[in-house]
Amino acid sequence: MTETGLLEVSLAEGLEIAIVSIAIVFFVLIGLMLILMSFKYIFKEAETKKTVSAAQGVTPGPMPLQEDEETKEVAALMALIEANKDLQDKKYQITSIKRIK
Repeated sequence: MTETGLLEVSLAEGLEIAIVSIAIVFFVLIGLMLILMSFKYIFKEAETKKTVSAAQGVTPGPMPLQEDEETKEVAALMALIEANKDLQDKKYQITSIKRIK
């Protein structure tokens, strides 16, 4: 230690610390990747149940959408975005919200 209280590290020691640190991060990321890839096999059972029920003639239909105010507002805003794609200077006003199947 020097008088200022700082630890003196040579260039070689600094490179060694950097390489070891990078290797640790690399191995942690590989471990996380393997864990995430294993989820595909752990949760495969739920997917095979869907396949079996479809093979037996039971087809799950689409889940019904919630008809609350927030869902209606989001649908209206998405419709406005689609209607206003290239025409940025147009003005629109929502007069009614009706579900179309």
